[in-house]
This record gives sequence, structure tokens and C-alpha cells, in this order.
Amino acid sequence: MRHLIALALKYVLLATVFFAIVPLFLRISSAELLWFSLWMTLVAYVLGDLYLLPRFGNLSATIADFGLAFVGVWIGIGAFYDGSGAAVLNAAFFSALLVALGEVLFHAYVQRFILRGQEEESVPLFGHKWQTEMAEEFDVRREADHDDEK
Repeated sequence: MRHLIALALKYVLLATVFFAIVPLFLRISSAELLWFSLWMTLVAYVLGDLYLLPRFGNLSATIADFGLAFVGVWIGIGAFYDGSGAAVLNAAFFSALLVALGEVLFHAYVQRFILRGQEEESVPLFGHKWQTEMAEEFDVRREADHDDEK
């Protein structure tokens, strides 16, 4: 039930952004925007919110959502409409920007109410596996050898 509420919130967010931005640049029907919002919601929720957000955090998931919204509008809508390239790119950029701003708040909601208790799955971006070793070096020569050098 928690996931259905989150999906509904994400759908409202994406549909609102796409209805506000895309018709400014392209002639597209409301039904097509609703279907496009539904598909983008499902893909972005699974990839960005359920996979990336618990593992890499809010910033990485927001950047991924920006990229997904940009590419989704650019290819998903732009491929089917004979608009100029600049109009499609403008629609893609501005809608992705607003989606990313909304996703910051949505990710806070998801982390607090949906993904609670799943922090143990997180993967650190920089682990100790590749950390360099820090230690003082020991001089294994005898003190007599040091005296000869002086």
C-alpha cells in the first residue's frame, strides 16, 4: 500500500510538470501526456527510487531522475513529433529541471516513509577497499650504521 501511494504521488508530480512544460513547446494531446507520464512514473520509480536512492542517496537519484526525464522527453516525445530540435530540447530540459526539483522533496518522502529500515543495503561510494595504508616506516638498520653516516 505504501508503494501505491508513492506511485500516485510521483505520477501526480510528473503529470503536473509535463502538462505545465511540454505544451509550451510542442503540440501534444492530453491523453498522450497522461500515458507518457504513466510510463515515466513506472520506470523512474523502479530505477531511481527503489534502486538508486537506497544505495547512493538523494543527490545521485535526483541526477538520475533529471537524466531520465530529459532523455525520456527528448526521445519518447520528440521521436513522435515533427517539431524543431530546439523545441524538443527546450521541452526536455525545462521539464527535467522541474522534475529534478520535485524529486528532491519526493525522495525525502520515500526515504522517510517507504524505505524505512532498509539502510543496511546502502553501498558506500568510497569504501575502505581502495584506501591507501598510512603508517610510519621503521628503520631496520642498526644504530651503528647510522653513526657511520654522520
